[in-house]
Amino acid sequence: PIPIGHLLDHGNFLMALNAARWFGLIEQSEFDNQLNQFLTSLGEMPLVDGALPNKVYNSATGEMVDYSNEPTEEGIGWSALDIGRLLTAFHIIRTCHPQYADWLEGIVASWQVARSVEDGQLYGAVIEDDGQILRVQEGRLGYEEYAARGYEIWGFDAATALELEPMELVEVSGVAIPVDERDFDATNANNYVVSESYILEAIEFGWDSDLSKHGEAVLAAQKGRYDETGLLTAVSEDNIDQAPHFLYSTLYANGTPWAVITEENDPYPDLRTVSTKAAFGWFYLFPKQPYTLKLINAVKDLQDPDGGGFYAGIYEESEEMNTILTGNTNGLILEILYFKALGNTPILEIAATAEK
Repeated sequence: PIPIGHLLDHGNFLMALNAARWFGLIEQSEFDNQLNQFLTSLGEMPLVDGALPNKVYNSATGEMVDYSNEPTEEGIGWSALDIGRLLTAFHIIRTCHPQYADWLEGIVASWQVARSVEDGQLYGAVIEDDGQILRVQEGRLGYEEYAARGYEIWGFDAATALELEPMELVEVSGVAIPVDERDFDATNANNYVVSESYILEAIEFGWDSDLSKHGEAVLAAQKGRYDETGLLTAVSEDNIDQAPHFLYSTLYANGTPWAVITEENDPYPDLRTVSTKAAFGWFYLFPKQPYTLKLINAVKDLQDPDGGGFYAGIYEESEEMNTILTGNTNGLILEILYFKALGNTPILEIAATAEK
């Protein structure tokens, strides 16, 4: 496997490590050993413009790399959404394991996080061909609000990013789902609707009344597609075991229901998958729904026989397994099971109790 780690996966690793310790799968000594190594590496890794983490690193060497895992001294830019996810993970660790609070706060203080926020909005950055840093507003409905919560926890003003507007309701498979009005043609960024952002928000923060309504609609539309076609549907972004290697299987993106696209908005409808992590998330959020039971039964045995974890999913068209093994899929599954073990209590509610 290619030793490549996206910054988002750093947050997933922390949440998986936290869950593994809580379940007793690892001893405190192993938890401390892994977390110490991780935080030491995190504090030493090079930053884009000396300011913020690169979008992706070689996980064996710690070098900044591009998406092909080729080293780059300047990096390729930073993702405010990934940083927001990592900030939430940091907060959960510092509250559940307060002996690490000072260390985590020192790492955040060493980064120039304020460069990724302006006027309450989140800003990523890309390195242009001439080496200049171009800051771009980042985030669309779903992930934008989720990431903004991570910034707010650490005292950064992301109030505009927390707002649901600009939003419209679009009918997909008979259900009105929430869609960001800013599409690819207007902004050069995808307004995809996927499962994972709603699942993460539910298990970590809990849904307020608006998010509850929208999250339930996102699930209902997937059931609606199943009712229409007989095809089990649990869509999210996922790595896949063939080119183009990463796809957004969506409910809706850039004007198209059930679009399957790359980040560049190139379509791959024949590679839609039933996402293992999405199926787990929807089942443990709604365990009494017959449809979510169908989902979990479809993926519960998608396990590597050598103990490497759960495969990422099942291709809809070929019905073959998407056999890639990722920290993203398995980290989120562990976190979902932790949420369930806490009595379906959002993890940050438990963290807040621990803090008091």
